[in-house]
Amino acid sequence: MAGWMTILFMVIVGAFIGAATNFIAIRMLFRPFKAKYIGKWRVPFTPGVIPKRREELAEKIGEVVAEHLLTNEAVQAKLSEETLREELIDTANDMVREKLAVETTPNELLAQWDMTDFGNQVPEKMAVALQGQLEQFFEKRNGQSVKTVLPEVVDQELARKIPAMANQTLQKIALFTASDAGKLQIKLMIERILAEHGKVGGMVGLFLNNDTFVTRMQKEVVKFIGKPETEAVLTALVISEWQQFSERLLVDVMPPEKQAKFTEQVVAEVMRTVQLEKWMDTPVQDWIRPYEKDILDKVVPFLVDAVLDFAKEHSADIMKRLEIGKMVQHQIEAFSLEEMEQIVLDISGKELKMITYLGGFLGGFIGILQGVIAILF
Repeated sequence: MAGWMTILFMVIVGAFIGAATNFIAIRMLFRPFKAKYIGKWRVPFTPGVIPKRREELAEKIGEVVAEHLLTNEAVQAKLSEETLREELIDTANDMVREKLAVETTPNELLAQWDMTDFGNQVPEKMAVALQGQLEQFFEKRNGQSVKTVLPEVVDQELARKIPAMANQTLQKIALFTASDAGKLQIKLMIERILAEHGKVGGMVGLFLNNDTFVTRMQKEVVKFIGKPETEAVLTALVISEWQQFSERLLVDVMPPEKQAKFTEQVVAEVMRTVQLEKWMDTPVQDWIRPYEKDILDKVVPFLVDAVLDFAKEHSADIMKRLEIGKMVQHQIEAFSLEEMEQIVLDISGKELKMITYLGGFLGGFIGILQGVIAILF
């Protein structure tokens, strides 16, 4: 009986010592948080292992994360996942729908951003900017010909349409000449010509049947206008006049005083047409909503792809600039020792308890061996 009591006592003592030893060893990983002193003598094993080597531990964890966990290859693989792309597109589309569901005018946005004064100055600034651009245009182009100033497409279009313009002009002249109003104008012209020649003209008028003569003149003029030669002459004349006009300098065609008036009129007309004040009170969503489907189906996927492609192409440089290792190091160093201890316990609390229990089991087993040895020998 005494032998069994000895063994039981050895088991209890051994289990207690083993469990207590492991429990104290685990606690000493963190505690004490600060060094303890007796006078000037520092108590051994203070502070704990992790507090004592906290900076070195944070640096090593940062290096491990940067070199082995959050690598450029891992980031690129993640950015290449179709699932990520679809999630980003869905998130961006939800954001667009959310923004389009409300109505916010530019004036309200400026008020939110505390930029109301800027909004009030927009019309004036726009007018000044437009006037400045027109003044610069004339200043740079005054020494150039009209042909040079005008876009090439305008010159080509005019050259193409001049024959048609000449034909239409002659047709309208022919219609007017053949009308009663045209006949009256011919009659008045003849009478004026005869009147300008005094008595001779009066005598000639006596021999002419005025109405008959006017009718014949009307027919001849209409016949003359309808001839192809007349159209060719008019076309050549218009082309010649346009060529001469286009070779003139812009400053000769429009002197500086006319340029100033033209600039003023253009600015006033643009500002009147644009109606900037009305736009500033119109919800931004009203401008965008008609294009909602195109934005969701085309613009958002395009922008997401562009961002992902840019991120993949420059991931190495981005990660280098972010300094992932130092970022992790600084974050770990920012934790309090209590927080770090709690994190470790939350992650591996069960395993640490099992280590304590294992120490008790091994201590108890050793106690059995010691008890058996004590009884036998």
